[in-house]
Amino acid sequence: MRLSSWFDVVYLLVTAQGVLTCLLLWVRRQNRTANRILAFPIAAITVSCVYMLYVRSGAFRSDPRWLLSIDTLPALYGPLFYLYALALTSRPKRWEAQFLHLFPFLLYTLYNIPRFLLPGEEKLALAMREGVGVLAWDQALWQWGVELQGLVYLLAALWTVRRYRAAVAGEFSNTDRINLRWLQWFLGSLLVLWIGSMFARISPVPVLGYLHTALMVLVYVIAHRTASEPQVVPAPGDGPEARAPVPAARAANANEAWRGEDPAPAAAPGRPPERPLAAAGAAGAAGAADAAGAADAEEAGPAAAGSAEVRPVAAKYQKTRLKESQVTQIASQLTALFERERPYRDPDLTLSTLAQRLGVPSHHLSQVLNDRFGKSFHDVVNLARVEELKRRLIDRDLSAEKILALGLDCGFSSKSTLNANFKKHTGLTPTQFRDQVLRDGAARCG
Repeated sequence: MRLSSWFDVVYLLVTAQGVLTCLLLWVRRQNRTANRILAFPIAAITVSCVYMLYVRSGAFRSDPRWLLSIDTLPALYGPLFYLYALALTSRPKRWEAQFLHLFPFLLYTLYNIPRFLLPGEEKLALAMREGVGVLAWDQALWQWGVELQGLVYLLAALWTVRRYRAAVAGEFSNTDRINLRWLQWFLGSLLVLWIGSMFARISPVPVLGYLHTALMVLVYVIAHRTASEPQVVPAPGDGPEARAPVPAARAANANEAWRGEDPAPAAAPGRPPERPLAAAGAAGAAGAADAAGAADAEEAGPAAAGSAEVRPVAAKYQKTRLKESQVTQIASQLTALFERERPYRDPDLTLSTLAQRLGVPSHHLSQVLNDRFGKSFHDVVNLARVEELKRRLIDRDLSAEKILALGLDCGFSSKSTLNANFKKHTGLTPTQFRDQVLRDGAARCG
């Protein structure tokens, strides 16, 4: 077999890489179901690469028996990527029912068997005609049906991940390791490539090879990314806390993590001390009704504590909506707890553990955060951490390492999480904020 271009080199490299990636995904224990589902489209792409080398090398002319053998593989991609997203974000009660999504692929394969069994010369002639776009009406109908099916399934996978990300923001205070932002980016990129392949069917410009190459590279990059993904799916019967890995020592002392510590340093001269929930409370008061509706829509997703899938927030509150007096009481208790014990300093704080400390159901606390503060649990807790850190950034001699140490002590789990949340709520990095405070203080003194 002769390699005639860099396309062929890519196909050959991806073929070898595909075999290794499938083995890695199959044996990895974390997210086992999701990884094994992902191994199937990786295997399909690997087979496609071998087929492309078979075609591009010209071997099909002397041995046409393998022609048309991969025609039905594209019908697998959309359903399998959807099932992969589903496996990462929830635990369906009956997986055998979910695999009914592969039924169109089976039908297409049954339709294609007579074509594949044609004599070599007839198959070669048919493949040559279809290669220049001359399709029988039934084959064209099948191919466009596969394209539309893939488009629908990729959109469904994106919606599934978006629901999960909203639900995680409603349950966890630190989500940098479990928010699946990378998967949303990956599915969005796949959707763009899929739409490109649909246009390539009617475009006079031969771009399908470039799209196929981009798809292969993208899938293998994500395959390696997901091979190092921590466990994000709860075990049967576990609550959402199982989605986030928690060190054993930290978990054992979670309820005591914020007790018995010295109070935070005083505010900078001339600046009144800031209450941890003051900024969130002001935002909620300014637009509670609109924010609550937006938060309800955003938090629709996989299930809250004690269930395998988070239900939409609007439905969750429909039968248990609190009275205004109850909302006020829980909000006051929450504010007092934040000021007295600063539970947000626990980096593994979840909605469930905070609700237990307040003695209220998790869905009631979530409703209060949405209605009164106009924010998700994730934003409320991280805003409190930002306010805590702002009170500490008054030392002119703080180094970047010391700023990071202060941020971790305030409850942030990493440097990237600290900087992202601080800039989200202040528009500045911690260093920029400290320098601005010092300049303002110097100007007042001058």
